[in-house]
Amino acid sequence: MDNAAPLSTALPSLPVQAGVEDGRHKRSAASRRRIIEAVLALVQEGHPEPGAEAVAARAGVGLRTVFRLFSDMESLCAEMLVPQRQEFVEIFLARFTARRGAPRMQEMFSRLAALYELRMPLRRAGTIRRYSSPSLAAAMRELDQTIEGFLTLQFPVATPADQQRLNMLNLLMSYETWMRLRDSQGLSYEQTLETLRAALENFAVK
Repeated sequence: MDNAAPLSTALPSLPVQAGVEDGRHKRSAASRRRIIEAVLALVQEGHPEPGAEAVAARAGVGLRTVFRLFSDMESLCAEMLVPQRQEFVEIFLARFTARRGAPRMQEMFSRLAALYELRMPLRRAGTIRRYSSPSLAAAMRELDQTIEGFLTLQFPVATPADQQRLNMLNLLMSYETWMRLRDSQGLSYEQTLETLRAALENFAVK
């Protein structure tokens, strides 16, 4: 026993330190997730610009934790957009059952309409902040471009008239058109859905 190495030298300190750092990283990641979920929940409930105090209370973390993990609103917006973007990616990648052209366009519109309605509070908040948030502006632009690309596959452009039709279909399928009918004109979900379906069908015909 006299020849045994002292405990302090027999046990390396690095794994202990690594374990501490790993635990801190996991706690920080969990706090970040709760903060993002808190913001999303508050916005979804009708608070387009929730304050840091409300976010901290909803997430169950300290106010200092919010400011430590997110130095500004832009970094928070960027992370908050990740799951929302994925929702839209999935509906574009999901298998279609309708043939190409007007039937497939209507199938895609049904998918978009359901998600538009579900995430409309988030879109309202995004509309408020898009001009001060590069992340939000980029996400909105990406959705618009993706819809345009989808429509171009369904209705190839060969003439100016084709381009005009594509422009109109793009407008009818946009989030902005959905929200105008729902918010400004006060149409119900069903009324908005049927109005836009009929309009899309009309403009899809050459």
